[in-house]
Amino acid sequence: MKKEGFWRELARDFVALGSIPVLILVIARVWILDNPAYLSQFLIGGILFLILAFIFRSDLYSGLGLVMTFFLVLFYNELKFTIFIILVYIGLLISLFYLNVEKKKILKGFLFGVLSTAVSYYAVKFIF
Repeated sequence: MKKEGFWRELARDFVALGSIPVLILVIARVWILDNPAYLSQFLIGGILFLILAFIFRSDLYSGLGLVMTFFLVLFYNELKFTIFIILVYIGLLISLFYLNVEKKKILKGFLFGVLSTAVSYYAVKFIF
């Protein structure tokens, strides 16, 4: 494999971590614990983000990755994992730029991810 091909594949792998199938896997993992508050955070945040992303044409990966990063940090509540997942999310963002995804879409995805995360976090706090 060429060196450039390796970096491109690695970047695509990082980006895939912010995908809908990974969100479904994460939700399935949280669902097993039978904790409605945690499950609700992921569901509300993910669904709200997907609605915003499709309406306003933003990058899915930067936003879903942020939603999952934030709630996984809360879910595991472990410093080593927090550092690890934040580094993975930074790798995802760098990979999006490396793969020449439109900067405006990345920014919109990130901002919608922040909005979705905040709404979900406070909605679940209010409900539970």
